[in-house]
Amino acid sequence: MDGVAGISMRRASAVVSVVALLVLSMTGVASAATSIRPDNQPTPIANQENGELPGDLLISVAPDCLAARQAAPSLGLLLAAGRESGVALGTSECYRPLAGQVAVSQSWTAAGNSACAAPVSSTPSGTPKGTSMHGWGKAVDVSEPNNVSFTSPGYTFLKAHAAQYGWNHPGWAEPGGSVCPEAWHWEWVGDGGVTHGDPIRADVVALLPTLHDDGYTTVTGLGGAIQRGAAADQGSAASLPLNWLVVGGTRTPSGGGYWMVGADGGVFGFGDAKFFGSTGGMKLNDQVVGMAPSADGAGYWLVASDGGVFTFGSAKFFGSTGGLHLQAPIVGIVPTPTGAGYWLVASDGGVFSFGDARFLGSMGSTRLQQPVIGMAATPDGKGYWMVASDGGMFSFGTARYAGSMGGTALSAPIVGMAPTHAGDGYWLVGADGGIFTFGAAKFYGAG
Repeated sequence: MDGVAGISMRRASAVVSVVALLVLSMTGVASAATSIRPDNQPTPIANQENGELPGDLLISVAPDCLAARQAAPSLGLLLAAGRESGVALGTSECYRPLAGQVAVSQSWTAAGNSACAAPVSSTPSGTPKGTSMHGWGKAVDVSEPNNVSFTSPGYTFLKAHAAQYGWNHPGWAEPGGSVCPEAWHWEWVGDGGVTHGDPIRADVVALLPTLHDDGYTTVTGLGGAIQRGAAADQGSAASLPLNWLVVGGTRTPSGGGYWMVGADGGVFGFGDAKFFGSTGGMKLNDQVVGMAPSADGAGYWLVASDGGVFTFGSAKFFGSTGGLHLQAPIVGIVPTPTGAGYWLVASDGGVFSFGDARFLGSMGSTRLQQPVIGMAATPDGKGYWMVASDGGMFSFGTARYAGSMGGTALSAPIVGMAPTHAGDGYWLVGADGGIFTFGAAKFYGAG
């Protein structure tokens, strides 16, 4: 059942919880202090020098992109959203150290276009001093296969969606804004920027309900774990020296712990979640996008955006799409209740079944308003739901449709969903931690 027509819930209590949450989570709707404006710029990092940031303040977002920890989660979500929407967005540069700033300035000056690079000033002692927003790790130069231009798919996508993630195209980079406009250059002002605008949060990557549906944990791109309701704090990766962003997580079948997984396939276990291995030291063709636990909790699967599946512990390999040419990237893996199979779901709503996972339908040739970003199975394994980034819900087999956010203006894209253990409701979570409840799923606070 397609949920893009709007909210259609059978329980009045669910309507109340959604309305209450909309009031809490839709920040900036009537704001007069937007951060997305031509004259805004990223804020410097306190007690640091531009272009000389220590490694513990940076984290990998892509193979060629280090970014400041504050800005990185939103950039990771933005790049993923582009990929899921069919836009081949990459990065050519993010953090630019001082030596790189000097080299770029010298290169443009030698070409007779010194105004096209951020100037490198000098300290009283004559040593160079960086001024580029890249030097704070809060700027990105995006790339596309056929180069970024003011008419390319990447620029069009960013103009439509980057603001939701706190990324701004400064006035000088706009057409006619300076002698060297740049379609590829974008800057993070999610903390309000130098104009002190409204913050724009975009760092949540997963929602993990408790075993008894009496609470939930939200996971952030920096490995944070936010507990609501009866969810117990089992720890987090927030204080760890992460090399890559966290992109997902899952609770153990016992409910006594949870795992988090990084884009490089690094795995972090908390509570009774044991470590069974990772792809952290492997060279992957594509980044990891999700994980799922084995039925006995003694293993897990990881899946990459090309559909490559990696097994650890008791999790068995039943197949993958790693060698296939896909129409759209894989966004998640969902195990069957028996643990003897799994589904992979792509951003176009395509479903791939392996082991004892039954194919129960897909979005096929249906034209989606926004890409599918997640999937969940019913307790009996005879149905599944899909959710799109606009909150549209689609149900197959025994999965019951209980409502959606499709057609409702959201302050942040939906990044995940989770069903109740009885399958009589589900939660949606936004990148800003907004929680939307349907059916028997209860609201315990934003994450």
